[in-house]
Amino acid sequence: MEFDGRICVVTGAASGIGREIARSLASRGATVAILDVQLAKAEEAAGQICDEGPGSATAFACDLRSVVEIETTMSAVVERFGRVDVLVNAAGLANRTAAEDITEAEWDLLNDVNLKATFFVAQHAYRVMVAQKSGKIINIASHRATTTDGHHLVYAATKAGVQAISRDLAVAGGQHGIDVNTVSPGYVLTPMTEHNLENDEWLTRLQSRIPIGRLLTMSEVTNAVLFLASPSTSGITGQNMLVDGGWTVHE
Repeated sequence: MEFDGRICVVTGAASGIGREIARSLASRGATVAILDVQLAKAEEAAGQICDEGPGSATAFACDLRSVVEIETTMSAVVERFGRVDVLVNAAGLANRTAAEDITEAEWDLLNDVNLKATFFVAQHAYRVMVAQKSGKIINIASHRATTTDGHHLVYAATKAGVQAISRDLAVAGGQHGIDVNTVSPGYVLTPMTEHNLENDEWLTRLQSRIPIGRLLTMSEVTNAVLFLASPSTSGITGQNMLVDGGWTVHE
């Protein structure tokens, strides 16, 4: 199978898009390390993935706001599996706070989870990949990195930073056989966004703005990640793959 023997690390994989990415990698033969602060949910996800097979998953508790925990957990992953072939940084938080109401605590939380954690997890994986002279890093950003509605200031700033980190790592990693890319979803239907479907006015307005006329699915975002993670797509690096239903090109 496509990912047989591949060791894949997915952050934020206890639920949502991260969980779907972990499940899809394992369904194609990968051995997946799930990193999440919610250990019980991560273990439940890993158990389900192992039951489905043919690959497997193991849960690792990690508070991604802490660089010390990131280093400890990533070291444990490498000690257990010996290498890291694919890293998917899928952990993230969103906000919708007016600029005049953003607090320092909110600013710090989103930067810690979305930006700082993305870099330091990637940094650890990058070092391993340099030594093994191969690897794939896919960081989940957002279409909000380049578009705005005036309500996502901190989130947009962190996701623009994720794209910048990815470009720089792609240039640095090219000589070591490491491909680094971002996937930037638009509005995706996830367990966290399902409650919005109850707001008919919001949903109608949103879908009228998306050329395909609907929210994206988690599997559509996952398919983009699988493409970039595949051994068959070596040489594609430094790119940002938008999975937004045409949002960013719609005037």
